[in-house]
Amino acid sequence: MKIPHFQIVTAIFCFILTMSACGGGDDQAREAAAAQALETIQAPPAEQATQPTQAERQAQQNNQPTPSAQPKDSRPKTGGTLNLNVSGGSTTKGGETCVAVSAKGFKSIVSVQYSIKWDPKVLKFKGLKSFGLPGLGAENFGKHVTEKGLLTHSWFDANVKGISKGDGETLYEICFDAVGTAGSKSSIQIIDAPTIIEIANVNSEFLTLDATPGMVLVK
Repeated sequence: MKIPHFQIVTAIFCFILTMSACGGGDDQAREAAAAQALETIQAPPAEQATQPTQAERQAQQNNQPTPSAQPKDSRPKTGGTLNLNVSGGSTTKGGETCVAVSAKGFKSIVSVQYSIKWDPKVLKFKGLKSFGLPGLGAENFGKHVTEKGLLTHSWFDANVKGISKGDGETLYEICFDAVGTAGSKSSIQIIDAPTIIEIANVNSEFLTLDATPGMVLVK
């Protein structure tokens, strides 16, 4: 432990005074004085007051509650579950197949986003069709990573009134060319990257996604 400079100076000063008082010839007095000086040096310093953290100082400057006084973040309200189903299919090598994405529980939805994944060694992205939501089109899909078997998706209701669809209705279709060998297959699944899953309704509630993948077989 590092001893503060003022404690060392004080200890030495006390030692000198004691030695002077004893005339410098009393061994017992010198030993007692040395012990007192050593005890003073080794004594722990007074506990310093806790300094505020940078966040606390910033909060005080902005007249805001300190972080320790702020309430814990509350979880966003949940609006239930949205089910999305990707259909399957089969085709021969070089042929085309389209899978439909349909919904269940699509009630008063204002925004949807997620990513779609498949095996690029089996299927090659070709296009999109059969759009079933207002304002939904090819521009709502990110096609820059399709060579890696990924398609990103983001849609929102421009009127922010919430869109509802009947259970089982198709939202859109994705078409592929089969490039895999006969007997190969690929799942088409909704995943959380690179675009994260987020679904919200008109009440500013976030929905949980329950997605069923599809499967395409190359004959």
